[in-house]
Amino acid sequence: MNLFVVIASLFLSILMIGKGSDWFTDSLIPLARRLGVSRVAVGLILVSIAVSLPEILVVIYGVIRGHPSLSLGVALGSIICNIGLMTGLSALIRPLRAHTYVILRDGIFSVVTPILVFAVASGGVLTRLEGLAFMLLFIPYVVNVFMQEKLASKLQKERDYKEIEIKLELLGFEFANLKSGWTAFLLGLVLLILGAQFFITTLIQIVGLFSLNEVVVGLTIGAIGPSIPNILAAYKATKRGMGDVAVSETLGSNIFTLLVTMGLLAFLSPIAISQRWIYFDIPIMIVMSLMLFLFMLTRKTISRFEGSVLLGVYILILVIQIAFLR
Repeated sequence: MNLFVVIASLFLSILMIGKGSDWFTDSLIPLARRLGVSRVAVGLILVSIAVSLPEILVVIYGVIRGHPSLSLGVALGSIICNIGLMTGLSALIRPLRAHTYVILRDGIFSVVTPILVFAVASGGVLTRLEGLAFMLLFIPYVVNVFMQEKLASKLQKERDYKEIEIKLELLGFEFANLKSGWTAFLLGLVLLILGAQFFITTLIQIVGLFSLNEVVVGLTIGAIGPSIPNILAAYKATKRGMGDVAVSETLGSNIFTLLVTMGLLAFLSPIAISQRWIYFDIPIMIVMSLMLFLFMLTRKTISRFEGSVLLGVYILILVIQIAFLR
């Protein structure tokens, strides 16, 4: 397999994931409309699952193929990618507004959860029991979402509902659109499954062909690939003047990844945590999560300068990983 075939395989698998996400999420729009403003909390959880589904599938197939370190790199790398690439790029287009309720609901969770992951991982292994505990910890977050919905004003519920529809409409690639329904749902799900399998197979081939570290491949190519549909959705929302969508998508996706995706990964296959995870990768994730939270907290806006800082730190991390941590 030469470099051209590898690039073509990556492109095709990402295209399948992106278009699968598009059809799958489009099929959920009628459901979101039926839920309406009376069930905003359900819609928010639905969006979190839909946004993170490509990454979950890639992680699961990585474990099934016997490459848990590659899957762990994809999971944690996607969090850094969401903060540095998705939020950073969006803020460069237009400053991103962060609503107070999003900061309180998601921002605090997005900082506390990485610290919890670090505390557990410092023991040197993520066990099945700890993976189950992570998944169960998603329940308090869901409860918090439902409690906040009860306290929300009608105007805030309408704003949340509009945000749900925008996220579902913008995810994926804009071509070969289908009418929302069972056909879109089934075709989207099939494409997602096949695309995720193809993508992880290509990553494994890259590791073997170029003798690269699985963790580095997962943190870089593996994390960016499934995130492209989300990055494009955040970009399109920001261009429309709805930058708060990019912020809430980043926070919601990161919380879901750390608790559900990471928990499922450890539950399927206990993972040995190397020293580089404890002393570099996880602390970097904590630092970037804290930076994003502080940027939101100070003026409830992520400025272009702050976006450039997030993007610059992300690029620096990639350079260090590729150049020094192979």
